[in-house]
Amino acid sequence: MAAPDLSTNLQEEATCAICLDYFTDPVMTDCGHNFCRECIRRCWGQPEGPYACPECRELSPQRNLRPNRPLAKMAEMARRLHPPSPVPQ
Repeated sequence: MAAPDLSTNLQEEATCAICLDYFTDPVMTDCGHNFCRECIRRCWGQPEGPYACPECRELSPQRNLRPNRPLAKMAEMARRLHPPSPVPQ
C-alpha cells in the first residue's frame, strides 16, 4: 500500500507551484523554494527587486536563483513514471 503514496508524493514534489507541471530546468530561490526557471522569470518580470517568493512571500533584493540538478533528475523520473495527461482540445 505504500507504493501508491510514494508515487503520489514523488509527483507532488516534482511539480512546480506556478505552472503545476513537472519541473523544467528547476531553480531554487534564497528561501529554498523551487520553480521552473521560466516560471519564476515570468513571475519576477520586473528588472529590479525586491522579489517576493510566490510560495512564502519572503523578499529577496536580487534574483539569486541556483540550479537544482537533483530536482531536475527527480522530475524526469516522475515524468517517466507518470507522463502528464494530454490537454483535451
